[in-house]
Amino acid sequence: MTGLAEIIGPASETYAGFAWDYLRRNSDYARDFEEIPSTKTLENSAASRQFRYEMDTDKLAHRWGLECFESPKSTGLDALVVWRQDAFPGALSVHYHDNSEQSDDVDSFKLSNFDCHKQHFAKADGTRISVIKSTDFWLQISGKPHDIEGEDQSFSVLIDGGKGARRRIDALRQLTSLSRNGSANFKLLGRQKAFTKMRNALIAYDVRANGGSYKDVALDLFGLENVQQDWDSSGGFLKARAIRACKFGERMVAQDYQSLLPKKAI
Repeated sequence: MTGLAEIIGPASETYAGFAWDYLRRNSDYARDFEEIPSTKTLENSAASRQFRYEMDTDKLAHRWGLECFESPKSTGLDALVVWRQDAFPGALSVHYHDNSEQSDDVDSFKLSNFDCHKQHFAKADGTRISVIKSTDFWLQISGKPHDIEGEDQSFSVLIDGGKGARRRIDALRQLTSLSRNGSANFKLLGRQKAFTKMRNALIAYDVRANGGSYKDVALDLFGLENVQQDWDSSGGFLKARAIRACKFGERMVAQDYQSLLPKKAI
């Protein structure tokens, strides 16, 4: 048996991307999603992949750390996943400039200048949360533009000194790098080891969820030759690693996925 045939890895290998991939495996979240009246609309509307307006049922998603529901079947960059700012301290508050304001200085940005995937969630009070992401980064900004669906209005980032300020400063650095260098030249370092653990836990969880044993998990993670050399009825090093990967995946899916959101990306 193999879990590699079952798993679809995170489209965005970021902490926020992995958090979503753990959450979408949560059976209680899937149940909540299926119970909302708009389930079919969200799953079938191509337009909802890029822009969505707040609905009355969105408040039910807040318990999961989300601004709005997304289908647990959504796995690609088109999945519209918007984390709440109280769960995602790296989310940036921004001020959108009036046309009469000076807005072409080095400290201002325009969404239209970012050459990457962008999605928007418009709240009833006029606030728009924009998600800027790729396979390598995940940024969120929140503000009140005059044109709720437009991307040409310039904005400046507002940094408050409260809890999570260092994470927001880190996010501002990423936003600046992305604006200046483009997505093709945007690189994050020092994450491979941590993300290998995240990836292995997803594989382990899926193998077990599909009826696999710990040995099946080890086969997918470490390969047949390595498992044959280190596996017996009394256990072994690889068996212990397989069990740890399973337990970590179970904790992440159950609730600990939210612990990933405050982490720095660099």
